[in-house]
Amino acid sequence: MKFKIHKSLGLLALEALLAFAPCMAESAFEWPQSSPLEANIDAQMLADVSTRIQQGEYGAVRSFLVLRHGKLVHEEYFNGFGPDDLMEVFSVTKSVASALVGVAQRRGDLPPLETTFSELFPSYLATLNANPGAGDIAFHDLLTQRHGFAWDEWSTFWNNPVNPAYQMMQSDDWWRYVLERPVTASPDTVFRYSTGVSNLMGLAFLEHTGQSAADYALQHLFPQLDITEADIRVTGFGSTPDSQQGIFPEGFTPTGHGLWLRARDLAKIGQLYLDRGVFQDQRLFEQAWVEQSMLRYSDHVTDPQVFGEGIGYGYQWWVSDLDTPHGPVEVYRAWGFGDQYIFVIPEFDIVIVTTAANWNDAGEDMRHALQDVIANGIGVDFDPASDAGITGPWASPNLPAQGFMLEVVPSTGQVVLFWMTFDPETGEQMWLIGPSRMHGRRTVMEFLRPVGATFAGPQQADLQPWGEGTLEFTSCTTARLSYRSEVQNVEGAFDMVRITPNETCIDDG
Repeated sequence: MKFKIHKSLGLLALEALLAFAPCMAESAFEWPQSSPLEANIDAQMLADVSTRIQQGEYGAVRSFLVLRHGKLVHEEYFNGFGPDDLMEVFSVTKSVASALVGVAQRRGDLPPLETTFSELFPSYLATLNANPGAGDIAFHDLLTQRHGFAWDEWSTFWNNPVNPAYQMMQSDDWWRYVLERPVTASPDTVFRYSTGVSNLMGLAFLEHTGQSAADYALQHLFPQLDITEADIRVTGFGSTPDSQQGIFPEGFTPTGHGLWLRARDLAKIGQLYLDRGVFQDQRLFEQAWVEQSMLRYSDHVTDPQVFGEGIGYGYQWWVSDLDTPHGPVEVYRAWGFGDQYIFVIPEFDIVIVTTAANWNDAGEDMRHALQDVIANGIGVDFDPASDAGITGPWASPNLPAQGFMLEVVPSTGQVVLFWMTFDPETGEQMWLIGPSRMHGRRTVMEFLRPVGATFAGPQQADLQPWGEGTLEFTSCTTARLSYRSEVQNVEGAFDMVRITPNETCIDDG
C-alpha cells in the first residue's frame, strides 16, 4: 500500500512515501455488481443523470457511483477521470477521520468523548492554560463543531489572508494556532464550522496512540476496507499540488482536509456507516458510534442562522431530510469543498458517491440531482420492518438441528435474531443474540453470546461479542444469513425460511 504525505512551504517541497509491506498487495476486494432492475432503480433515471452531468448541469462532475444492498449498480466517470484516479475530497476528510475516531474508541486507544482538552492534549497544556476556556472544551465538542473558538472560514475564500484556515496553514504549528484562538462561546452552545478544530483529531491520535492519524489509519482502517492507495496532500483548493502552504508539525496528519481517495474507496466509507460499523463481516466500530454520529447536535432550532429546516450536523457528518415519492427519508452526508459527496440513505439501503471540481460554489450540484432526479427513480423494496408477519420461528433447510426466532418491531425497524446453535469447538449447545435495525431489506448485526448464568439461576448473563452477521430478506418468507466470528474463527452463509405462514405477507418473493 502506498500512502503519501505532501508538505510544502514556498519552493520547499518535502514528500514522505510510507510503504508498508503487509499492505503492498493489489486490492483483493471488488464490489459485487447488480443491474438497475435487480436493485429496483430506474435505469432511465441513471441515464438522465448521466446526460445532465455531461451537459454540465451539475458543474464539473468527475465521478458518479450508486450502490444498493451492498452491490455496485452504476459507476461512471467524467472529464478525464477514471476508477483508478485519486481525487481530493477536502472536508470529506473530516468524516473519514471521524470514522477513525470510532475505530479507536472501540479499541480503547482514545479517551472518552467527555475528556476535556486539558487532558486530551497534554503536550499543549501551557497553551491551553494561557487561553481562558480552551482547556474546558470536550472531545465531544470537537466532533460536533460546538467548541466555542472564534472561527469563521465561510465568509471569505480559503486563500484570503483574513480567513483563519488560511492563517492556520501559514503558521508553523497548526495545532497551536487553533488552540490559541479566543474562546468566545461556552462549549456546546453554538455551531462554528472549523477545519482547524477538525484537525485536532490528528493531535488526539498522536497524543494517545503515539502514531499519526495516517499511521493509525494504515493499521486499523484502510487495510480492513481494502484501501490500497491514498494520499494526504494539502493544495491551494483547486490549484496545483505545490501551492504554498504551512509546514506540518512533526507527526501531523491533517484530519480536517487534504485526503485523496478513489471514488470506489469513498463508497466503502459510506457502506461502513450504512452497515453500522461492519465491512465484509468485520466490525470496525460499534453500532452505537453510527447512532451517536448521526444525531443532530446542531440544526435549525439550535443554530437557525446556519441551518435550514431539515438539516443538521453530527460527528463530522451532515444529516438531512430528503423528500421522496415514498415519503421523507434521512440522509447521512460527507461533504467536501468543490462538491465531493458521500450520500448514505439507510432507509433505501443506498450509498451514492460523487466527486467534482466546482470550486466557485455556484449553480446546482449533485445534491440537487439527488433531490430532483435520483430520489424519484429509487423503487421501494420489500420492507421487512413494515411487515409484522416477519416475526416468528425460522429454520434453515440445510441445518435441521438449529433454530431461529426473529423479532421485528415495525414502528422502529428494530430487529433481534435469536440463533439456537452449537459451539463450533466443543459441540455444546450455544445460542446467540443479534440485535440491530433494518435498513431496506438488510440488517447487519453483532452476535452476542450469553455466558455465566445457570439454569433457573438468579445470575445475570454476560453478553460477550461473538461475531458479525448480515441478514438479507429475499421475500417475507425467505432470507439469507451470512456470519463471521473472529473469536472462534468460523464463517459461512445459509438460507432461511419462515416455519409458519406469514399471515401479513406483502411480497411474494
